[in-house]
Amino acid sequence: MERILIRHLSGARAGEMDEFPAAQTSEILVGRDPDAAVRFDPSREDLVSRHHLKIVRDPELPDEFAVVDLQSRNGTFLNRQRVYAPARVTHNDVIQLGPAGPEFRFEFDPPPLNSTRPQPHLDTDLFGRSGGPLVLATTRETPPLSDPRLAPGVAPRPIGRATVERMLGDTFTKVKHESDKAVWVGAAALTAILVVGGGTYIYQRQSATEAAQQALQNQQLMQQMGQDVRKTPALAEAMRQEVERLNNQLQASDARNEEHLRQLSRELAAARQEQLAAAKEAFRELSNQPAGSQAAPASAGAATPSAPVAAADTPSSTPAPAAVRDPGQSADYDATVRRGVDLLQNGDAAGALRLAQQLMQSAPNRWEAYSIAGSVAKIQNKPSQAKTMFEKALSLAPDEVKASLQQALQEVARGGQ
Repeated sequence: MERILIRHLSGARAGEMDEFPAAQTSEILVGRDPDAAVRFDPSREDLVSRHHLKIVRDPELPDEFAVVDLQSRNGTFLNRQRVYAPARVTHNDVIQLGPAGPEFRFEFDPPPLNSTRPQPHLDTDLFGRSGGPLVLATTRETPPLSDPRLAPGVAPRPIGRATVERMLGDTFTKVKHESDKAVWVGAAALTAILVVGGGTYIYQRQSATEAAQQALQNQQLMQQMGQDVRKTPALAEAMRQEVERLNNQLQASDARNEEHLRQLSRELAAARQEQLAAAKEAFRELSNQPAGSQAAPASAGAATPSAPVAAADTPSSTPAPAAVRDPGQSADYDATVRRGVDLLQNGDAAGALRLAQQLMQSAPNRWEAYSIAGSVAKIQNKPSQAKTMFEKALSLAPDEVKASLQQALQEVARGGQ
């Protein structure tokens, strides 16, 4: 025997093989622990314990090995039979870790000449040791039915005393180690529970205190709101009366403003009527004035009157009359003046202005043309031009018509203000 082979038959490592030199191998640890000689993946083999089993060499018989279950959670099975105590393992024995767990075959390389698997005898001590070295059974004996460890028809196999004692020592050491670890884990868990519980209690106590303070503040706020509500009707009534008073004042002010606007409209209409009546009266007086009452013509050296007022923007549909043929003929001049007055009374200010311009060119020293031009400028709301024309007419007019021209000037002055 040169090597010990662990040939995996099922599980995540099926088809793989672990090998160990026979001369240097006294113990093979199997489990999920990273230090295990035959290691299984913790995430894929959940039936395997951290320290599941170990295969140990008998110090008295170096060619003999035994399998020892390390108090695994799911148990160890040797050739489909669960083992509760150290059991001898030989070439081609199949070991299973838990029911339906991974299986591997224990082999020797090269295989021994006699591969018959001996069985432990039940008439020896607990682990098959009968006081001497491990012996191979040549016959199969049926164990008593009262022994629950062996199946019917399977003969027991004895194991040496030293091996059993060493196995027991290793097992007790392992149990003690696991027990100490469990104690420490329990102590740590208890400490964590105390810390978490104490923190939770303190937090709940603080939360209860804050909740009580908030409830007290809410109660005080509700009382204050109740007092405000009781005061609200009087305050609301006072506000309603004030709003009603302001509304009445606003309505009275609106009525006064409307009455004032109506009064202004009536005054403006009356003033307009008065102006129109005065203008018509002035034109009637001008048209009825006899030709002999005009002022004497100025000397040849008299100054030329200023330029006439510009024509209105709106063209007149009335055709312009012919120019006066002779300034010295009073009948033609007076007739032209009467036509200009008629045009002005009929609303044709542009036609009246053209006649006034012709009259001023034909007879610049007569006052009638300037009076017509001033009336047109007054109607067109040109007070400066109206004032200029009326002043020119006043300087040329006889005394009996100066009063009317002065009244016209006063009306122009009032309208320009």
